[in-house]
Amino acid sequence: MAGFDERFERLIDKQIREAAERGAFDDLPGQGKPLPNTDRYTDDWWLRDLGKREDLGPYALPVPLALRREAQNLLAGTVEARSEATLREAVADYNERADKARRVPHPGPSVVIPTVDPDQAVAAWRKHKRS
Repeated sequence: MAGFDERFERLIDKQIREAAERGAFDDLPGQGKPLPNTDRYTDDWWLRDLGKREDLGPYALPVPLALRREAQNLLAGTVEARSEATLREAVADYNERADKARRVPHPGPSVVIPTVDPDQAVAAWRKHKRS
């Protein structure tokens, strides 16, 4: 006579049990390895996954705010640059993107997107490099 558990086994449980008995779960990729996302139990796990998947970088911000943050980093001298020439190229690239962004309307509140003076950025970079 069948026991209580066997008689009232749910359909999905039955299908899983039968698949395990057939060996459908043997030799799965990743077997015996830790789960890839250990931070899944935080409240913003899905946002972190989106950032990694879409390669959003450290500043997942609207364009005006991201440009403003980039200008702050350039003027603080905290930008990674191998030489003064590469830093000047980065400032020129930033100023070009900032100029284009100023010409396009963006949703949300109005944000001032500054222009960065290359000489100020180089001076800040040198100072930060020495410290």
